[in-house]
Amino acid sequence: MESTDDRQRWGRAMSDLDDSRSAEGGMRDEEAGRPGGGVTPFFPGPSGRHATPPSGVPLSGGPQPLSAPTAAPPMAPPPSPPPPGDQAVAGPGENRPETAAVVKGRITIEDEVVEKVAALAALEVSGVAALSERADEPVRVRVRDNEATVDLTVVVEYGCVVMDAARRLKANVARVISRMLGMRVGAVNVIVDDVLPPGGPDAHRAPQGKGM
Repeated sequence: MESTDDRQRWGRAMSDLDDSRSAEGGMRDEEAGRPGGGVTPFFPGPSGRHATPPSGVPLSGGPQPLSAPTAAPPMAPPPSPPPPGDQAVAGPGENRPETAAVVKGRITIEDEVVEKVAALAALEVSGVAALSERADEPVRVRVRDNEATVDLTVVVEYGCVVMDAARRLKANVARVISRMLGMRVGAVNVIVDDVLPPGGPDAHRAPQGKGM
């Protein structure tokens, strides 16, 4: 039979075992509540009430944290223009800039050149048959201070409107002299002294008989 002392020792041993188990359970509960011991689940409350989740638990449906903006790469500086001494020289077939310096010198255009240009320009006009052969000077030009005055004596074709042909003649002579020679044309005087028949110069002559 067990003595009273044995029962007391047995009871103290059981009591110490219960105390040690209770202490271990409390330590486990404390570790579970620590950040490293586990994450407490968050259960949202009813609608209309705002609840704050525990630390470390993201809010369901809330905005996600924004990432830091990425810096744009730096832009390269524009290339610097080449120095004046390194510019390429244009080749034979390339366009070269005009020389800024003006070459000095005198340019003289004789009156005979102006007369020939005026005569050729007159023969370009429709209705003008030829220059007059009866006039001593069918083309006469006077130039003063780079301004030309032209006198023309011409033969017109039969059937043309003489006034229209004369106006076209004046305009064309003034245009060609101004474009080719760089002169101002003050006046173009037109004299019509003959008409060319349709068949040529001899078409108006009557045939001669044998006895004549």
